[in-house]
Amino acid sequence: MASSEQIAQEYYKKGMELVHINSLELGIDNLNMALSIYEELNDKKQYILTLRGLAIAYGIMGYDSKMLHKCLSALNYIDINGIKGAKHYFYTTICNQYMILGDYDNAINYGRMALQDLEDYGTEFENDPHSYMVACLNLAYCYLHLNRLADAENFLKRGSEIAFKNDMHHHDLSLSVLYASLHHRMGDDQYVYDHIDELVTLIKNQQITIQDYIEDLKLLIETFCAMKEYDRAEAVVLSLDSSATIANNIHLKLEASKLYMMVYSSSGNTEKYQWACVRFAEDTIAVKESEAESHLLEMDTAIALSIADTPLELL
Repeated sequence: MASSEQIAQEYYKKGMELVHINSLELGIDNLNMALSIYEELNDKKQYILTLRGLAIAYGIMGYDSKMLHKCLSALNYIDINGIKGAKHYFYTTICNQYMILGDYDNAINYGRMALQDLEDYGTEFENDPHSYMVACLNLAYCYLHLNRLADAENFLKRGSEIAFKNDMHHHDLSLSVLYASLHHRMGDDQYVYDHIDELVTLIKNQQITIQDYIEDLKLLIETFCAMKEYDRAEAVVLSLDSSATIANNIHLKLEASKLYMMVYSSSGNTEKYQWACVRFAEDTIAVKESEAESHLLEMDTAIALSIADTPLELL
């Protein structure tokens, strides 16, 4: 018979796997089950990591208030329990959300707080090099968008060194896209052309969360559009759109629609831009309908469970 620790670990592992492939509602269900068991077991480390998983999932879904609630709850839990070296998880999650919203100043504040926490207390919690690398890449991304190229290059080099030293490859696409954007902004478009094949290969072999993948594609499309390489930018979106169609993933279809709009707005192709706007509206409706169905199912399940627990004399 499986122990409570094993059951919690299975829920946690399954939940994170589901979040990674963008099956967010099911991922959240599994993570909430894990969270309850870890709370009973008083397993502080796993409780914190599970809160982080929930915060990431809500962030991907665009539920900013729920994401922030999980982060603040975790930060409070960390303070109450006197835990060192874990706050960076939640600073990074908040940083990522500010990045998505385009508020790079606030993103930098939280990105630096994350890196500082790691530098000060990283050895006091079970942190791996990946956390340091992500903190550096987030800061590089933000500084790029503020055109502070020296700072961007500094953090990009730090992130690259961590990846190389620890033989980590799941953020190879992020590194390649950031370097391409940096060189373009420095006036070195030839670097981008020289690395086109590498970029295309990495796009087709992504091993990161959907959220990170979309942000990488968006930055690459921004770079191609700035270079007036609109056909290449469109090809990047087509690749994402094709994957979304094959997977029958309406959330990815919606992301592709947003990127189509970005490309056609930049290129001045009015006819295709109008098509993309119509498709965006249709995809938005499809996502809302899907979410409504999911919420109705959750309500029906909750009501059924409530009735099952109600004494017969009260029915």
